[in-house]
Amino acid sequence: MVLIFPTKVALAGDPGKPFVDITASSGVDAVVDAGYAASEKWWLSGIDLVDLTGSGKLDLFLSAHTGGPAVAALNDGHGHFTLVRNASLPPTEIHLAYDIDEDGRLDFQATYRDGGGKWWLNHSSPGKPDFKATRIDLSGGQARQNAIIDLDRDGKADWLHETGRGDITFDKGDGKGNFTPTGQILASTKWKDGPSMIPVDLNGDGYIDLIVSMRGYEEERLGRTRIFLNDAASGGKISFTESTTAGGLNEQAFQVMGLGDFNCDGAVDLVCLENGKTLAIYFNDGKGKFTRLENAISGMEKATRPADANWGMAVTVDLDNDGIPDLLVNGREFLYVLRGIGGGRFIYMNKTWGIDDISKAAVDAGICFGDIDNDGRLDILGFKAQPKWNDPARVRVYHNELPRQNWLRIRPIGAPGNKAAAGAKIRLYEAGGLNDPKRLIAYEQVGIYARQVVHSSYSYAQTERHFGLGARTTADVSVEFYHSGKRVEFTRVKANGTVSVAE
Repeated sequence: MVLIFPTKVALAGDPGKPFVDITASSGVDAVVDAGYAASEKWWLSGIDLVDLTGSGKLDLFLSAHTGGPAVAALNDGHGHFTLVRNASLPPTEIHLAYDIDEDGRLDFQATYRDGGGKWWLNHSSPGKPDFKATRIDLSGGQARQNAIIDLDRDGKADWLHETGRGDITFDKGDGKGNFTPTGQILASTKWKDGPSMIPVDLNGDGYIDLIVSMRGYEEERLGRTRIFLNDAASGGKISFTESTTAGGLNEQAFQVMGLGDFNCDGAVDLVCLENGKTLAIYFNDGKGKFTRLENAISGMEKATRPADANWGMAVTVDLDNDGIPDLLVNGREFLYVLRGIGGGRFIYMNKTWGIDDISKAAVDAGICFGDIDNDGRLDILGFKAQPKWNDPARVRVYHNELPRQNWLRIRPIGAPGNKAAAGAKIRLYEAGGLNDPKRLIAYEQVGIYARQVVHSSYSYAQTERHFGLGARTTADVSVEFYHSGKRVEFTRVKANGTVSVAE
């Protein structure tokens, strides 16, 4: 176990506001200006906090859907960003940020020929981003929807993606930066665009299931979702059974936006968009059966309404570090900040916390978070509300100045071939309560996935996840690695640091 305790440096702001707009003082306004100066036709799409050079700092990558190139800026570690000039960068959009050759530097799968995807290897040195295009590009085939997981359980992480024909397939990884297409169809939907996939163990059997959602430009604007459970536990080959209705869920006019353990019982619950307009929470009984929690989300009477259910995602975060999961939810054209109050219930907080809920979300963009100044609180980046849809997109940086509470960051380090520990299950317990379900503080299964240019986390070469502890000063930590099932556990870990846990 390695403990890393950060130096806390807070950016200046109005102490009366929970989130302070520091777009200008952080340098991001100037970075966006430079992007438009280079190309007036720049279509600014994705916003990403990624470690470009292996510095341990979250840098900024602003994607270009068209009219590029993309724009990047380096973080000084205190939340100030400086434009990168004359660097070799992917010119388009980040679809996936993942260290495919496991050299300790973050690689990218970026947009290629509109909906395709090409992998770029990171050869950066300190202060000098340098990415080289590979030949791994599916020959221009579709890769808008992506995920990383060791699907065939050979110890090497694989690349899941759409086919462009409504199907999901995977390319077999070798852990050294190469992927070989298998041609195997994991799930078939016949939907026109997409579909997306979230790989996660829904029924607790240790095998990866798939949450599959309609995306993008489909004519059915209320969305669709299907659940596919993995059959491998019965001893068969890689195959999945469609189990949506059997799991208590609807397929039509129903979009699973994201997941998290919202009632702290160690099972993955769902946040869904129903009928294209209403957010809802569905509890998991631990065996893949879901039940709707009535009136789970409140305060949204004056919130911006979704225009289309086939965009965006939801990510579980703890923005106020109180030990209760919060939610960031984006879509077309909104960004919701929902504060968890316990028991799977949430309150809409955009107006109270000072964050625009109107957000450009074309190509799924519009959700980004991470601790940009290393003060232990997660900051938010989003799009500025614009008077007209066709106005040039602008970024807003919201510095988190909520009252300080304790927190802990976990970096699970998997065995070679899956060093990013995709699929690992992280559990935090109250100190002295290791493996006691009644004393569970938080549970998360590591997911590395994206819906076009919106991603499930900020990204370093090594996976990191942030958990709030509230007033707790210590916690017990358990990481169950996938697919070995090996558990590595530590007791009474001090708060306000980063813990590396190696398989």
